[in-house]
Amino acid sequence: MRYIIISVICALVLTSCLKRDNPLDGKNDENEKKGVVLKFDKYSVVSDDNGDKIVNKGEAVYLKIDLRNTGSNHATAVYATFSTTSSYIIDFYPTNSVYYGDISAGNIQSTGYGVSGYAPTYSAYTIHFTVSNTTPAGTKIPITISMVDENNNTWEDSFEVTVEAIKAQIKFDKSTVICDNNGDKIINKGETVYLKIDLKNTGSSRADDVEATFSTTSSYISGFSPINSVYYGDISAGNIQGIGNGTSGYAPNYSAYTIKFTVSNTTPTGAQIPITINIVDECDNTWTSDFNVTVQ
Repeated sequence: MRYIIISVICALVLTSCLKRDNPLDGKNDENEKKGVVLKFDKYSVVSDDNGDKIVNKGEAVYLKIDLRNTGSNHATAVYATFSTTSSYIIDFYPTNSVYYGDISAGNIQSTGYGVSGYAPTYSAYTIHFTVSNTTPAGTKIPITISMVDENNNTWEDSFEVTVEAIKAQIKFDKSTVICDNNGDKIINKGETVYLKIDLKNTGSSRADDVEATFSTTSSYISGFSPINSVYYGDISAGNIQGIGNGTSGYAPNYSAYTIKFTVSNTTPTGAQIPITINIVDECDNTWTSDFNVTVQ
């Protein structure tokens, strides 16, 4: 009797082993349809606003998306439809299906040839979308892919795009006295002073449409101008951007300087005048910097 029981158990184990899919043969995937398994393979950033190929808040992003057939049979006339449920994404396009054509077993297929450029033509990318300015760094944008072939076999897959903090870093670089009352380019009490102020991008990405607002808390300063933001434009990684052409002269036109102020007659020699710079780009990335000027 014991031998009969052992024989039955062995038969059951053998039957189970014969029915189990081999995880290495590609035939145990629940998405397999007639030997075809279509999946997301990878995405590439073809274009974004500052050209660093990193997805940041506020940017219009263009992605090239590759699909892979991990099955053993050929897939014919494949279409894919992309979508997202993220509240941080607007202007998602296209919402209709995208034609991938035939995808042979083991092969990767893409739409969009991936040529970089600003707002490229559709042939260069697969989907595009705009990331909200309010998107926190580290947010993962889910994208779903619904795929179908000419035989109406369907597959579903998904991937995530991570929104990263911008890698630009905008800081004060230097200030230059363009004009003062006695023309010696030294800040003295009682003078009206005109400064040209340079900003530098010490990061690895470009910052676009940069604006800076200058202010001081010093009680020795009056007539500080302008109090509204000053436009610096685009500042590429490693570059310095100045506002004001630096042309010397008495009471120059605004194009020659960045800010001006008058130093009180009561200002002690050696007093430090603190100036704060609040900086913002087109995507609402912000930086704060500061510097001092010395009254001599």
